[in-house]
Amino acid sequence: MQRITCITIIVVFFCVLSVAFAESEGERLFKINRPSEAVLFLEREIASGTASPDAYNYLGLAYYQTGQFAQSITAFEKGLAVSGTDKKVLAYNAGNAAFASRDYTLADSYYSLALAASPGFTKALLNRANARLNASNFSGALEDYVLYLERERNDPQQSEIRRIITLLRGEIVRQEEEARIAAERERQRKEEEARLRAEQERIAAERARQEAAARAEQERIAAERERQRKEEEERLRAEQERIAAEKARQEAAARAAEEERRRKLLEEVANSLHGTNTENMTSGAEDSLDYESEPELD
Repeated sequence: MQRITCITIIVVFFCVLSVAFAESEGERLFKINRPSEAVLFLEREIASGTASPDAYNYLGLAYYQTGQFAQSITAFEKGLAVSGTDKKVLAYNAGNAAFASRDYTLADSYYSLALAASPGFTKALLNRANARLNASNFSGALEDYVLYLERERNDPQQSEIRRIITLLRGEIVRQEEEARIAAERERQRKEEEARLRAEQERIAAERARQEAAARAEQERIAAERERQRKEEEERLRAEQERIAAEKARQEAAARAAEEERRRKLLEEVANSLHGTNTENMTSGAEDSLDYESEPELD
């Protein structure tokens, strides 16, 4: 009885293992190269929660094989967020999908994530070098190619990689020289702009100085004219006052002369009266007027 119980337990254990590791329909379809059908089943299995951790990788690969790179990246990203999935493989495959969609910067980030999960993952290192090369990150690509050859000394592509390294070094030197020339040109351009700006400021300052000098000269001329006008007015007023004073003096002199003439005339009359014969003069009564009679007035 005990023997039968043990056999039963072993049978049940193997049944559970077979169920646990049973291949899902989506995985089966993918493995027989029917990716379009596999996508439908894998999406359904993942949504129902019955999918294995590998289902995310299979789904991403199925989308990749059908050329749906954006959906492929999304599937790998979802798998990266699930516990128990192979982060190295999912990140690496996401990098490949991004590379296929020509998003080389995104591919670089996923390959870097795969290398963070497994620093010795040289396939991710080589693919990151290729992504950086396509993204024109030549210095980063050069570092990755050199490091790859150090780790994979027997790679059959090493001659081609060495040729790329040589080209990259030449290109980096050329770019550095171009950058140096561009920097020198930019420096010269800025210096020229600064010189022109200084010259423009000098010309503007000189123009302002000349305008200020012209305004000052105009103000000086106006002030001089005003001074001359006031001097002329003052001179005319002084001349008028002088003429009026001279006229008053002449009138006063004329009045004085007239008074002197009259005085002399009176003196002459008075003197002539003193010299007249008094006998011809009478004070007799017969010569007096009678006040009782009224004189006739003409």
